[in-house]
Amino acid sequence: MQEIPIINVGGLFTNNDKERIYIDQQIAKAAFDIGFMVIKGYPKDLRVNQNERDIILKLFSIPEDKQKPYWKRNFQPNNSHIYRGWFPLKSSKARNREGFEIGPDIVRKLPKNSANDILYEPTPIPNSHDLPPNWREVTRNYYLGMEKIGNLILDSLSRSLNISQNIFQDAFRDGISTLRLLHYPKNTAQLNKEEDIPDRYTRFKGQIYEQTARPHVDSGLLTVLAQCGVSGLQAQNKKTKWIDVPIIEDSFSINFGGLLELWTGGKIRATKHRVIGRGESRFSVPFFFEPRPNTVIKPLPIDGIRKFKPFFYGDHLWATTTKFPENFGLLSLRPHQGEYENPN
Repeated sequence: MQEIPIINVGGLFTNNDKERIYIDQQIAKAAFDIGFMVIKGYPKDLRVNQNERDIILKLFSIPEDKQKPYWKRNFQPNNSHIYRGWFPLKSSKARNREGFEIGPDIVRKLPKNSANDILYEPTPIPNSHDLPPNWREVTRNYYLGMEKIGNLILDSLSRSLNISQNIFQDAFRDGISTLRLLHYPKNTAQLNKEEDIPDRYTRFKGQIYEQTARPHVDSGLLTVLAQCGVSGLQAQNKKTKWIDVPIIEDSFSINFGGLLELWTGGKIRATKHRVIGRGESRFSVPFFFEPRPNTVIKPLPIDGIRKFKPFFYGDHLWATTTKFPENFGLLSLRPHQGEYENPN
C-alpha cells in the first residue's frame, strides 16, 4: 500500500454486522500495512466538524498579554499548571507553533485520588469573556466525539486481532486523553545560520520547505487528527517515500503510535510523519487517545507476540512527553509508579 487509504467508517456506528466486518477488514489492512488512514462517514450528530473547530480555535484570538495566565509554568514561572494549558510560540526557537492542551476534566469529574498524579492535572480554561459564549460546551462535545471515534476504532482492531474488546475498553476507562489545539503561523522566526535548528528545512519534489513538525512517530496509541483545511501533513510509506495525507471535508486522519505497535507485537504499524510549511497559517486539532496512567502495558494475548517487561502507561507517557520542548526538564516532578525501562 503506497497511498493513504480512505475509509468510510459509518457502519461502525450501526448494528449492521456485514458492513462492520467489511470496515474491520479495511481498518486492519491500513493499521497492519501503512499505519495511517483517513476516515470519513461518521454520523452528523457527532459534534466534531469544522464549524465546531472554528469555535474552539477562537482561543488563539486571545491577545498575548491575556494568554499568559494560561501558559504552562515552563514559560510563565508564576503559574501553577505544568502539564495542561498553553505552550506559546516562544516554546521553540523558530516560533513556528503554539498549542493548548485540554484534558478529560472538560467532560467529567476526575477520579478520586487523581490530585496525586500530575497527569490528571485540571485544564486551566481561559476566562469565559475572552471566549465565544458556547466555547466550553462545544469543546466538551468535541472531546466526547473524539472518544467515541477512538473507542470504535479500537473495538474494530480488537476484533481483527482476535482479542477481547474489554482489554482496550477497560484501559480507557478514566483515561487521560489530550485534545490539543495547534496553530502554525504563516511567518516564523528567521534565525542566524549558527543558531539554526537541525533539520529545520527539507527538500520535497524539488522545493525547500520548513518542517514545522519534524519527522517523528507518535509515542502513544492512537491519534485522531483534523487538519482544518490546509495541507502539510505527510506520512512515510514502506518505501520511506513521503506522501501527502489527503484533506477531505469532514474527515480525520488516523495514525497509530509506537506504544500500540509494541503492545500488539508489531502487528500494528507506527508510522513516521511530519508537517511541512506551505506558506500559510495552519491550524490542526489532534486528539491523543490515552488510557489511565495505571494501565499495565503488557504483551497482549496474541499468538507469538514478542515479550517485554510490563510497565504502567503513565510512567511511559511522562518519560516520553518530558522530552518535548513544552514539557522539557519536568521528569523529576513525577516519580515512576512502578518499574520502568524504555521499551524501545
